[in-house]
Order: sequence, then structure tokens, then C-alpha cells
Amino acid sequence: MVDRITMEKGVFLGYGNLEDLELIGRAFGYDIHIEKEERTYHTVWVYDRNVTKRVRHVEGYMETRFRIVARVEMSKERGAWHIDMVEVDSRYKGKNLAAKIYKFLIKKLDITLMAGHSASAGGRYVWNKLAKTRGVTVYAKKSPYSKVIDFPKAGKRELVSKVFDLYNSEAEIFAVAA
Repeated sequence: MVDRITMEKGVFLGYGNLEDLELIGRAFGYDIHIEKEERTYHTVWVYDRNVTKRVRHVEGYMETRFRIVARVEMSKERGAWHIDMVEVDSRYKGKNLAAKIYKFLIKKLDITLMAGHSASAGGRYVWNKLAKTRGVTVYAKKSPYSKVIDFPKAGKRELVSKVFDLYNSEAEIFAVAA
């Protein structure tokens, strides 16, 4: 059930502090933290520790904040982690960060990722890139409870299935560690 959508280009995520976040690892030059808001809802924050900003609070103390590179919101749905929203700061675009973050999460947390119910052109491109990534297997189901499974091939800009239509249909796309 992946619908094609369009989204605004140009996202500036700003700076954030690491309070209440759990460091799950460092990869591709960034720190990756997770905020476990509920058992079934997590937000993953990617920070650039080399770019900081000092902020003075009303109480008088100084706080160091780090540039937010990306944010991934995901929720648990039928045993897989559904990607609700992914945003990569515009200053970090073109580095294939979303696909790298997905692969990191799949491997580090040992989870199955599920594509969102709607995907922009950039989101479809990320899953296409993920299908080409070594160590990750991308598969699709014709519908949520269907036994019909396909391993879509990477196309030019989006995944292509020879068995059923992946977009604007009931199909669901998943990624697991190979």
C-alpha cells in the first residue's frame, strides 16, 4: 500500500541536544541516537558532532547543541518497523544517508523495516538504492496478509516487480538483513 506522493524540497532540521536519547552507534561520521517514546514508536536522530552551537539558558548555564543531520520516525506494525517519516537536512543531501541509515538500523537493531504507506520520489529512490545494497534483502508482499511474495529488482528510479504492481496498490515492501 505504497502511494506515490510529492513533498517539499529543502529541509533544515536545526540543532538539538542529546538529552533523553540513547546512543545506538556511530556510523559514516555521525552519531545515531534513538528516542524510544513508546514500545511501538521510535524516533531515530542522526547528529553531526563536528557542528555545534552554544546556547545560554535563562538560568544562566551554557548548553552545547549539535546539528541534526536526519530524523527517522518509525512505528511497529504487524512485526515490522514501519517508516512513518524520514527527513534529511538539505546540507547533507546527495550522500545516500537515508539508505545508509536504513541499513544501519536493520543490522544494529536486528529489525525488519517496512516502507511507508506513501513514498515521495526520493523515498522510492531510497528503497531502490537499498535493494542494490550488499547485506540487505528487499522483498514485497502483494497485500498485508497475502502469501504472494516477490523480490523486486532495482529499476532506474524505483523498485520494479514482475509479479504485481508495487505502487498505488495494496503491496507492502520490506527490508531485512541478508
